[in-house]
Amino acid sequence: MATLTKAISKNLFDSILPTFGSPRVHVPAWDNGQKMFICDEYESASGNRYYRGIRFCDRVVIVEKVGLYHNWTYIDGIELYAFNGKRVELIQKRDYDKVHRNEAFVRMESEAMVKDFLAGILKAQRTSVPADQLESQAKELIDGCYKSFLDSDFNTRLTQILPAIEQR
Repeated sequence: MATLTKAISKNLFDSILPTFGSPRVHVPAWDNGQKMFICDEYESASGNRYYRGIRFCDRVVIVEKVGLYHNWTYIDGIELYAFNGKRVELIQKRDYDKVHRNEAFVRMESEAMVKDFLAGILKAQRTSVPADQLESQAKELIDGCYKSFLDSDFNTRLTQILPAIEQR
């Protein structure tokens, strides 16, 4: 029985982290330093590397499009998705050209995107909310997206979220 358990776990880990030269099973990789999943990583013909970073909470999903050019990391775009009960829908998108990526910038832009979205919905509904309340709600939502997936109390909807995002 111990040999069977050892073989199962060895095959599992070999598919996640195979030896050099073997194909790797496509699984989004969690980067705890950036608090996001790394997906769709590839290298262009000119040697630049690109990937999508996905972070989420129970209400919104943030997708970062990141480019690594020589020694610099740039943010190429940020997409914000919201849940409609069944799937995620794009609610805001911003593209950037030659903007260095850093966490403070991504947080600030994401909060502004959530705030703009909420303000637009409230205006369409002819509802007024104080600006500071709108800002605090946007900050709270974005802070929820920066929670570590490795925390024991992380409320995961991973099986619903990542397949929906990867189709885009």
